[in-house]
Amino acid sequence: LLGVPFGKHVSSMYADLSAGRELGQIHLVINPEYFTSLHTFKNNMHSMVDELHNLRPALGFDKVLIPGESSEKKAKDYERNGIPIVKEIYDYLVSADIHYNRYEGKSAFASDTLD
Repeated sequence: LLGVPFGKHVSSMYADLSAGRELGQIHLVINPEYFTSLHTFKNNMHSMVDELHNLRPALGFDKVLIPGESSEKKAKDYERNGIPIVKEIYDYLVSADIHYNRYEGKSAFASDTLD
């Protein structure tokens, strides 16, 4: 619909950081009540998810997931337990150097010097 590259034809976002990317997205939103009742739609969605969860997962996986399900689980885990961070990075982020701009010629985000 958009006439832009898709899948493996999309340019790399890392190959040339100064180059723009030919990439498009389309989001289509449909009100299910134009076709059926909201109750029926929700019941069908619950049934579909249950059926997908009951499928045998591929070798090396524990469960068949629906799109967004693993991200939702991570978000809930982060909300409950916080986001894990390397101790050295945490110590740097809470240090007086960061809060008082004492970078001594170094980048605030890395240990290398600014050019």
